[in-house]
Amino acid sequence: MKIRSKALYAYLLEAGVLNGTLEEIDRAKSEYRRIYKQQWKQRKRPRKEIRMEVTLKDFEVIKIQAAALSLTPTSYARTAVLSSIGSAQLMPNKKALLKVLQLLSTAAIASAKHTLSSWQLSELLAKAEDMLLQYLNVKRD
Repeated sequence: MKIRSKALYAYLLEAGVLNGTLEEIDRAKSEYRRIYKQQWKQRKRPRKEIRMEVTLKDFEVIKIQAAALSLTPTSYARTAVLSSIGSAQLMPNKKALLKVLQLLSTAAIASAKHTLSSWQLSELLAKAEDMLLQYLNVKRD
């Protein structure tokens, strides 16, 4: 058996099929080829990189803003840049907004079906309002 690739030979040696049957060797070769193609596609995937430098003071501000939105500074910067060109929108803490939406939907359905008392309905709406105010970091008057 003639092997032209040192990497393939190392793979076959590591797999322990060099002294095996031809079928085992062929199976290991095809597996090696599959892995090789997968890694090649990953390396050749079109990616562009932007590197930027900020001052320590600017980085601290970015870090604080990112932490307030439960994001890493890198993902915050990426999202902010993409949202400024319109290809993505900055939607921080989506789970909190979905919880508020769920409370408002529950209140609307209960109001339409008259399944909750006015006191329970006002409690749901007050809870949703409190969550929104907390989300927006606004103090209630």
